[in-house]
Amino acid sequence: MSTKETGDYGEALARRYLRRKFFRILHKNYIARHGEIDIIAKNRKYIVFCEVKTRSDTATLKYFGRPSNAVNAEKRRHIISAVKEYLHKNNTSLIPRIDIIEVYINPENERKYRIEHIENAFGE
Repeated sequence: MSTKETGDYGEALARRYLRRKFFRILHKNYIARHGEIDIIAKNRKYIVFCEVKTRSDTATLKYFGRPSNAVNAEKRRHIISAVKEYLHKNNTSLIPRIDIIEVYINPENERKYRIEHIENAFGE
C-alpha cells in the first residue's frame, strides 16, 4: 500500500470510528486557504475538526514515534487557521474541538488496526 493509500484508508477507518461514536460526518478533506481538515464531524454537543495520522510500518513508528508527533507547530497553525475560516463561514452553536485520531494498521493484515482518539488535542 502506498503512503497515500495508507492515509486514505486510515481516514476511512477514522470516519467509521466516529460514526460508531454517534458523530455525523459533515466534510472530509475540507480545503481552506491555509490548510486542510481531514474530517469535520458533529454530534449533539461538539463540532469536531479531526486530523488523522496513520502508521502501518513498525520501523516508521520506532523512528518517528506516535503518529500525533507529526502534528508539529506549523501544522497546528494551519489547522487552527482552517478551523477559524470554517467557523467564520459556517455559523454553529456547537462547541468547536480539534482532535487527532491516530490509526495503527497491522502491516501484515491491514484489516487489523487500532485507533487512538486524542480529544481536544490542542488544549483550550
